[in-house]
Amino acid sequence: MEKYKETLASSIWFSGIEPHLQQVMFDKMRLKHLKAGQQLHAKGEEGVGFYGVCEGRLRVVSVGIDGREMLFALLGPGTWFGEISMFDDLPRTHDNFCETDCTVAIIQKKPFKALLADYPELYPHFTRLLCTRVRSAFQFIDSSAGLSLKHQLVKRLLMLTTSYGQHMPKHNTITLSLSQESLAQMINSSRQTVNQLLGELQEEGLLKRHYGKVTIPDPDLLFREYQFT
Repeated sequence: MEKYKETLASSIWFSGIEPHLQQVMFDKMRLKHLKAGQQLHAKGEEGVGFYGVCEGRLRVVSVGIDGREMLFALLGPGTWFGEISMFDDLPRTHDNFCETDCTVAIIQKKPFKALLADYPELYPHFTRLLCTRVRSAFQFIDSSAGLSLKHQLVKRLLMLTTSYGQHMPKHNTITLSLSQESLAQMINSSRQTVNQLLGELQEEGLLKRHYGKVTIPDPDLLFREYQFT
């Protein structure tokens, strides 16, 4: 666990927790290793723990009755997730698959409940995490109503690169493995329109298109160019 502490603390959310409480959480964590393509949990399953990504990347998806996958989020190192089922005791809302070989830290449900009972001062921090998710969801709903398709696409790409607000945009190159069909579903548009918009963004030097992938050389530049806050 020691080797992953810096990564897990890179989240804006986790870094805001007092150091002694961070250590208390680290003491409750266990590591789980998964292979690329392996499922961490399925939609409808009981929530068994709260997770932090140590290595690799996971895809949060919904699979339709026709077998088509709709991507909701990409979770990279330092991202925390799974807290909702820990609080409402309801099943998982989405499928979660490993895009690459992954290592995740898990605080299982029983130790998680005990942690909050012993350290109730953690509640405001988890409230903040939940509010971050709600705020991101509302921001995306608002953007869908008031922004052009191009701005909606950029906002969706930034949400994916920042793990829905848990990390600030960086200068580091990020490659997202997702199809133009997936992006089109996210903004309720067509693949042809998304291809055109990605082409415009590529001409502006803000990203590069590949088959089944989008590379963003400088997410912070994309963030600044489109004035998102």
